[in-house]
Amino acid sequence: MKIRLILSRLLFLLGIIGVIDTLLLLLYNGGINLGTILPGILGGLLILCGFGKAFLQKSMPSGKARQWILKTRRGVIALSLIGLISFLVVEGAIISNSQPDQVVEVDYLIILGAGLNGEQLSWTLRERMQKGLDYLERFSNVKVVLSGGQGPGENISEAEGMRRYLVEQGISDERILMEDQSTSTMENFRFSKEILVQQQDYQDSERVAVITNDFHLFRSKILARRNGLIPVGIPSPTPWYLVPNVYLREYFAVVKSLILDW
Repeated sequence: MKIRLILSRLLFLLGIIGVIDTLLLLLYNGGINLGTILPGILGGLLILCGFGKAFLQKSMPSGKARQWILKTRRGVIALSLIGLISFLVVEGAIISNSQPDQVVEVDYLIILGAGLNGEQLSWTLRERMQKGLDYLERFSNVKVVLSGGQGPGENISEAEGMRRYLVEQGISDERILMEDQSTSTMENFRFSKEILVQQQDYQDSERVAVITNDFHLFRSKILARRNGLIPVGIPSPTPWYLVPNVYLREYFAVVKSLILDW
């Protein structure tokens, strides 16, 4: 009985976290998409699992209908446990891959876009650009692919916003390659690869440095490899107060990419 009580409370707590995460995402981003509402939907199911049995015992009539609902509840609990195990495995991979690879000089660097406010770099994108600037200043022969299209609330493409930043910091336009059509991480790498293969000195066997946020690095490296690239990961930091939110969201993004992004 104690184990069941602990399990019910754990499911209820996880459900509350999922619902709160969705509410915070709606307030922060102001948009509704699968990544936003999925934690809330799962959270609602976990809350029902957490106290659903007691509710059913009081409100449901006896008979086959009640037995069917209780069996359904047990099935939901089993699926929730499977989901929890997958969550722990994926999150472990995300965290373990958030550390930088050994910094080496390559011929090409890819910086992934992360949103603009009109024409201004978002905080996340500015952090990525600072990492990229440090790398480009350290290795003066490296060329950079700036990857990011134009989305809602953006007056220019993310690639153009990134280019302006680098030029203002003294990086020559001759070192910059623009990829301004992508709208997802998969497209970032697909379209960047198309640009790279057009360069006379690029070879498929060479490594390419990739800059993105630490929580995003695991998925980015997977998708880079799917597009025939050999990535060297360089993560930019995430503020501590955003870590729970972005790492939770990244779990669903990783699952989606593993299934759909080919």
